[in-house]
Amino acid sequence: MKLDRLIKDAGIMFFAVTTASVFNLLFQLFMVRMLNPVDFGILNTLLSMTIVISMPLGPLQAVVTKFVAGFKANNQSFKIHAFLLLFLKKILIISIVVFLLVLICSNKIAVFFKLENNLMVIMVGFMMLLSALLPYNLGGLQGLQKFKSLGAASIINAVLRLAFGVLLVNLGLRVWGALTAIVMASLIALLFSFIPLKPYFFMPRKESFKLDEKELDLKAIYRYFLPAFIALPSFGLLTSMDIVLVKHYFSPMEAGYYSVAQMIGKIILFLPGAVTMVMFPKITENYTRNEETVHILKKCLIAVATLSFSAGLFCVIFPEFVLKILSGRVLLECIPLVMPFSLSMSFFALSSVFLYYHLSVHNMKFIYVFLVFVILEAVLIILFHRSLLEVLYVLCACSIMLFIVNTLGIKKAVKA
Repeated sequence: MKLDRLIKDAGIMFFAVTTASVFNLLFQLFMVRMLNPVDFGILNTLLSMTIVISMPLGPLQAVVTKFVAGFKANNQSFKIHAFLLLFLKKILIISIVVFLLVLICSNKIAVFFKLENNLMVIMVGFMMLLSALLPYNLGGLQGLQKFKSLGAASIINAVLRLAFGVLLVNLGLRVWGALTAIVMASLIALLFSFIPLKPYFFMPRKESFKLDEKELDLKAIYRYFLPAFIALPSFGLLTSMDIVLVKHYFSPMEAGYYSVAQMIGKIILFLPGAVTMVMFPKITENYTRNEETVHILKKCLIAVATLSFSAGLFCVIFPEFVLKILSGRVLLECIPLVMPFSLSMSFFALSSVFLYYHLSVHNMKFIYVFLVFVILEAVLIILFHRSLLEVLYVLCACSIMLFIVNTLGIKKAVKA
C-alpha cells in the first residue's frame, strides 16, 4: 500500500517538475531570442545577483519540510500551526531587512553593474522577498505531503512566468517585462500555495497552540538548520564548481563547449528530483514514528538509478540529437564530453538521495562528508586540468567515490 502511494506521489511530482522545467526552459529561450545581448546580459546579471544574495535561505524549504513532516507524523496539527506562524514572522523580518539593505545600496549596486537606474535593483530586492516566502510555503506543502498542491504551485509559477514574459516583452518592456513577469508569477504562486496551508495558519482558537519556544524546541530547529545550510550548498558546489574552474583555466571557446555539454548533465541530475521531494517527508514521517526507513531509501535509489542511467544512456547513444534539441546546433567538440558528464551526474543524482536521507534521519555527522568532497573535487581539478576530459574524469571519480562512501555508511548504520 505504502509502495503504491510512493509511486503515485513520485509520479505526480515527476510530471510537475518536468512540466515546470520545460516552461522555465522556454522562458529562458524566449528571452535569449527576444532580448538583445545587452538586455539579456542585464537580466542574467540581476537574476544571478538574486540567487547569490538569497543563498543563505536555500535550505529553508528542506528545514520547513523536515519539521512539518515530523509534527504531521505525531498528529500535532497545533505544532504545525505554531511552527508556521512563528517562523513566518522570522522569515518576514529577515527578508524585509535584506530588502531594505538592497534599497539603501541600490544606487551603488546599479553603478557597479552599469545599470541605467536603481529601480531594477529595487525590483530584484522585492524578488528576493518572494524567493524566501515561496519556498517557505512549498516546504509546508511538501512536509504535509500535499504533492498535488505542491506540483500545481510549481507549474503555475513556471507557466505564468512564460505567459507574462511573452506578453510584457512583446509590449516593449524588455528587461522590465521579464522582471515583472517573474514577480507576478511568483506572487500568484505564493497566494495559490497559501490556500492548502490556510487551515494551519488560521486554526480555531480552541485548537490553536501558544507559541511557546520550549514546546517547539527552537534549539533543535536551529541545530538542524546549520547542517542543512552546509549540506545543501555543498552539494550545489559539487555539481557546479567545475564550470567556474573551467572558465578560469580554459579559453572562452573551450569553456563554451563545456557549458553546452553541461546542459545535458544538469538534465540528468535534476530529472530524478521528484523522487527526493517525495522521499524526504515520507522518511521523516517513518523516522519520527520509529518505523523502518531503509526500504524507502532502497526503492528511491532504484527509481533514481533507473531514471538517471536511462537518460544518460539515451544521451550517449544519440548525442547529436540531444545537443541539437538543447542548443539548436551540433558542436562536434561537445560529443566526447557527453558520456563522462552523463556518468558523473547520474552518480551525483544517487548521492542526492543519500543526502536527503541523512537529513531525514538526523544523521548530521555524515552530512559533512559532502563538504569534504567539495574540497577534494576543487583540489583535484586545480591539479588536473590539462584538458576538458581530464576535468570530467575528476568529476566522475568524485561522484563514484561519494556514492561508494554513502553506500558503505548506510550499510554500517544498518548493521549497527
